Amino acid sequence: MQVSVDKTGPCEAKVSFSVPREDFDREYQAALKASAKNVTMKGFRAGKIPAKILEKEFGEQVRQHAIEHFMGKAFDQAVEENELQPVGHERVDISEIDMAGSGDLEHSFSISLKPEIELGSYKGLEVTNELEPVSDEEISEAIADLRMQQSTPGPVDESGLPEDGQALCKLTWTCGDETLLEREGLRMAPLAPPPGVDAEQFKEKMVGGQAGLAFELEMKIPDDFEREDMRGKDGNCAIEITEAFQMTPPPDEDVWKMLGVDSAEEFDKVARERMGEAKQNQENMRQETALLEGLIGAHEFDLPAQMVENQLENRRLQLRQQLTQNGVEEDGLDAAVAEREEELQETTQKGVRALFLVSAIAEAEELKVEESEMTAELQSIAQRHGAQYDEVVEHYRKNGLFQQLQMELLERKVRVLLRENAKTTEP
Repeated sequence: MQVSVDKTGPCEAKVSFSVPREDFDREYQAALKASAKNVTMKGFRAGKIPAKILEKEFGEQVRQHAIEHFMGKAFDQAVEENELQPVGHERVDISEIDMAGSGDLEHSFSISLKPEIELGSYKGLEVTNELEPVSDEEISEAIADLRMQQSTPGPVDESGLPEDGQALCKLTWTCGDETLLEREGLRMAPLAPPPGVDAEQFKEKMVGGQAGLAFELEMKIPDDFEREDMRGKDGNCAIEITEAFQMTPPPDEDVWKMLGVDSAEEFDKVARERMGEAKQNQENMRQETALLEGLIGAHEFDLPAQMVENQLENRRLQLRQQLTQNGVEEDGLDAAVAEREEELQETTQKGVRALFLVSAIAEAEELKVEESEMTAELQSIAQRHGAQYDEVVEHYRKNGLFQQLQMELLERKVRVLLRENAKTTEP
């Protein structure tokens, strides 16, 4: 088999191959004969089905497997002989190949290549520390939230929903005659208004409410609403209370036990420590993101066009699904997706660029993801979702997600490396 490679772009190569007809026929006949061992057909003993019948029933399928066999060999030979670094798996159209002809079998296909990155400095970068100490107000709010989370719901009395109560509601957002959002069984509280609604008006309507109460409030469609064409517009928020509850908080002793302490002073100390750890983790993530985004902006390199297009198409499909779930009609999906095309392209290219930059840093630092780390992460995923470990493993296997998970873990290591080697300045 003859194989040649032409570099057709900075991140693309064309692989052409030619297989002598006798070699292809030999592979085809061997595969056809092998298939007979696993086929049962009425009127014939196992392994004794005539070649002509096998040809008629399975010829086309076996030919496809044979051509895929030679394409795989061509791919491996091209990569080895030319020291290529392919990324992803391209879809190859074999419909134009004359598999049943008499001449040599010839075909070509394109493969995406890993970009060449001239890695700049990634250690000693400057980042500002924005961590703020835990305040007494935050502690009080955390304790109040904890009490509320552990409170026991009960039916409201004749005075209706209290200020610190909760209600199950039906919520509907509209703009003109169009329904933008509709949710049922939504848990709501008088002190937590939905976005875009005046907090005082919402509280005034909710407090004292009973099941069956329905009211409407003017609103501004939030700036982060999924439909860009609706952001900032005047809308209407309709709420109907289906169930109303007053909450009875647990005694102090029960609250203390949640943190394994016996007094208010110990509770305050432990709560402050845990909140401090949580804020530190958030600050670490913020610094890591800032450092990585700074590196992405400082490194310009070509990207595999087909890989970018594949991921862009996936993002379009995900957006269509999200818009459909949010009530956008079928005839409006194309326009809604088109409005966010520029955003989708920018996000996709940034994601692909980050992927290769992280890989380059990991390679330079010889960072790897061990099997034990993959296992620990899968166990953590199973625990978070209340699933069995084997179920999670099977899900990742069926959907081909192991490589993605490995890349996520590798990125975590690179992000930590960037932060730990950065020069942190105080504001």
